Amino acid sequence: MSDDDRMTLFFELKEKAKWSSDPEEKKAAIKELSTHGENAISELQEIMSITAYEDIKSACVEAIKSMRDHNNVEVHKTSSTNASSSDSAADVTTRAKDQKKKNSKTKPRARDKPKSG
Repeated sequence: MSDDDRMTLFFELKEKAKWSSDPEEKKAAIKELSTHGENAISELQEIMSITAYEDIKSACVEAIKSMRDHNNVEVHKTSSTNASSSDSAADVTTRAKDQKKKNSKTKPRARDKPKSG
């Protein structure tokens, strides 16, 4: 699957999870997103941030946790150093958000440069 196809699929699933009137359809879209690994975490975080429904938020948290747990199993096979599997999915999303903030703070912006003269 090309990157464009993947982005289109992620967008469609995310929109379905955010705006469908059928809760089961929302959950199915979340489940489908979760099969695409860590690449889908940002979409799941976005869904969680806008939904008012606790069951949809829970489905997103479980999907992220499932992806992380699956990833930990894969990492255990190749490395002995990784995050504890006792971390909560909320911790994972918080770490991801913190990393995004850190990355955005490290890039200098034109308006932040002092004016000379």
